[in-house]
Amino acid sequence: MRIISIVNQKGGCGKTTTAVNLAAVLASIGRRVMLVDLDPQGHCAAALGVPEDEIEYSSIDLLLDPPGHPLAPSQVAGMTWEVAYGLRLLPSTVRLARAEAPGGGLMQAGDRDRRLKRGLEAFADTMDYCLVDCPPTIGMLTFNALRAADEVVVPVETGFLATRGAHRQWTTLRAMAARIGRPMRARLVPNLLHTERTLDRDLLDAMRDRFGSGVSPHPIRDHVEIREATAFGRAVIEHAPESEASADYQRLAAWIETESATVIEPPGAEAEPSTEDRPDVDSTSPALGDDSGVREVEISGRAAELVGRLRPGGGARPAAPIRPEGNRVRIVQPAMLGGHIAVTGDFNQWHEAGLPLRPIEGHLDGDRWVGIELPVAGSVRYRLVVDGRTMLDPANPHVAEGPDGRPASVLMIDATTSGAASASPTFVDLGTAGGGDTLST
Repeated sequence: MRIISIVNQKGGCGKTTTAVNLAAVLASIGRRVMLVDLDPQGHCAAALGVPEDEIEYSSIDLLLDPPGHPLAPSQVAGMTWEVAYGLRLLPSTVRLARAEAPGGGLMQAGDRDRRLKRGLEAFADTMDYCLVDCPPTIGMLTFNALRAADEVVVPVETGFLATRGAHRQWTTLRAMAARIGRPMRARLVPNLLHTERTLDRDLLDAMRDRFGSGVSPHPIRDHVEIREATAFGRAVIEHAPESEASADYQRLAAWIETESATVIEPPGAEAEPSTEDRPDVDSTSPALGDDSGVREVEISGRAAELVGRLRPGGGARPAAPIRPEGNRVRIVQPAMLGGHIAVTGDFNQWHEAGLPLRPIEGHLDGDRWVGIELPVAGSVRYRLVVDGRTMLDPANPHVAEGPDGRPASVLMIDATTSGAASASPTFVDLGTAGGGDTLST
């Protein structure tokens, strides 16, 4: 079974659309295909007309309890949805949002970064292809998909910022190659292309100059049939089989079937060995030999002293707790931390400038504190950007690996309590050492 993970940290680039339509085309030419949705948003089911309220077995079940033996065809049929002849879907549900949270089951597993690989081995005898639709973040779910993958497909929208993101994505894949101790095989698929636009054509040429044969010679153009098919819960090849949109995906599938992917070698000969046989190495720790995480922690440690001086006994602070409301949180920092304080993370595709923190209104000492309110679901990683330099949040002790392999602060939201944030154990609620009111992030 050939495993292909569809990945990009940027939302809206067409990951799910690519996964659904590529899987449907492969099935249409006689391949046995399974589509695995590893995005908690569950868009694959919606795109293929699978009713969410009828899903009994989903990708979170596979991750938490991988089958320990090869599955018979009847067992596969009971665990997946047949959405077209030769195409089966293993959907996701909102339960998957808890997978990366403390207490969610995945992070506590000793083989947490290899659960998907173990689970998919049980389907190997019954499938020719497995396509994995990844979430728009590089967390443990995506890490599972990359570890399991024989190759990676990266859909890239032909816009300036998205094309810049392709360079970062390639760098991330090289870092992942170092982390797993073997080369990665990858393809870039230009998506949503407008051939009549000079800018789109220029960006496509630049992408091919930079990545060469790693870029698909068959870009996916922006067709109205693609949007129509999604609205009807169908793949394009079923909705409009004779359309140019269908032809684009057929050419893409033929290229993937017949041409080899570009090999991304680990950076340097001293690449980090795989953690698979090294239980002493935490797969969420910074890359070995990389002291950037250490420097970042040192910077955050000095900033933490400032936070401490502003807590009870050391100075003024907001007059009332700042707590989560629904699926929103407020990140708060002392204004004297720097001249310009911003935050960047999963919620803005890690844009280097970040979102600026503003003075907090409604507090007498609000001029001493700045903050920002953000919509949050599941786990969200972030860093502060203080006067142009990134750092961890000195008030948040919870740290996970960021998309570049360096440490990042992390927030956890409990998705099971009617959309509300939970103070413990899955929501980071930062209290003072001596009790009293709470500075929450």
